[in-house]
Amino acid sequence: MQKIFPTEHSTYADKDTAQTVIQWTSMPCTNQHLYFTSLSVTTDDRWLTIISDRDGNPNLYAIDRRDGAMRRLSHNESGLLRSYVYPTGGLVGFSKVSPCLDPVNNRIFYIRDDEVYAVDLDDPAGTERKLCELPPKWYGAYTHISPDGKTFCVPCTDPRAFADEKTQWEQLGKVPLRMKKEGLVTRIYLIDVATGKARVAAEVPFWVTHVQFDPAGTGRIVFNLEGHDGTGSPLPNRIWCLETDGSFRPISEEPQGEWRSHENWAPDGRSIIYHGGRAGKAFVGSRTWEGKLLHETSLEGIEFWHATGALDGRRKFVDRRDGMISILDPGAKENRLIDLCRHDTAYDIQDAHAHPLTTPIGNSVIFTSNRTGHCQVYEVLLPS
Repeated sequence: MQKIFPTEHSTYADKDTAQTVIQWTSMPCTNQHLYFTSLSVTTDDRWLTIISDRDGNPNLYAIDRRDGAMRRLSHNESGLLRSYVYPTGGLVGFSKVSPCLDPVNNRIFYIRDDEVYAVDLDDPAGTERKLCELPPKWYGAYTHISPDGKTFCVPCTDPRAFADEKTQWEQLGKVPLRMKKEGLVTRIYLIDVATGKARVAAEVPFWVTHVQFDPAGTGRIVFNLEGHDGTGSPLPNRIWCLETDGSFRPISEEPQGEWRSHENWAPDGRSIIYHGGRAGKAFVGSRTWEGKLLHETSLEGIEFWHATGALDGRRKFVDRRDGMISILDPGAKENRLIDLCRHDTAYDIQDAHAHPLTTPIGNSVIFTSNRTGHCQVYEVLLPS
């Protein structure tokens, strides 16, 4: 039987916008919602899934959105597994980059001890189902589940690409250069959820740290080329497209002096959203799968960390560097920014990144903040 925690739910009105904010967790430990390429709330609006180390080890938890009660889903007692972003983890433990929610079927997938597991959120017993084993000691990164819930995608990189890196920044500078010098690869695995059978969809000659299925169900996958050149300059051609036949290509060639980052599919599957910079000026853009530019909007005077899509396929949710979460409407001539609430989080550790993300019904945004001194999970309701 899963361990049950009483509700920690509370609400308040944001001091700047008066919008209603829900604080879902309050335990003095690290609590965070899932990475922005994965929804954290199920389509039926029943469950909010988070990562928390309230029991001394990182594990997955499901919060019942009806009453705030929380259940532990995973059974990790071995600490943190080493991976992208978390280089100081051990050879066993829970991979914090691995969880991905299947929001339609109320299941969640994750990696522990180089093994892939699934658990049903509606199962009171919380039985973990082992799907398969991954290559031992290979370094994982952010995963994704196909929209039909049938295929789980896991990027894994040859462990020889990693050495004594202590921080994400060290990883970003050293791992890509080591991979290029030694001819190492990232394998993109596709795992059949029903049978557990895994196959390599592609071997990519660079570091891949994000994968995301097309939400329209085509089977296409967006992934990235990660890292910088050792001096801090991003490597060119960040965004890549994996076809169903295993071929892959950049979404479009990046012009000299341009950089792109934090690519993710718009929820309607019609475009791929990213932000970047050119000649010292920031922008947010979107392109079709074929690479056609749909729009590019200058963000002069607007600085943020991440941009994720709203359900309408046009507007974006951004976590601004001045501590505000806002709606960004690239097509608006006036009122381009609508402020939602303050996040006031620090970005010195990955766990504290706000990563604002829509809920499936689209009337609120989930985010994480350490504004109280510990990472907690919040939700802000959208203006009517």
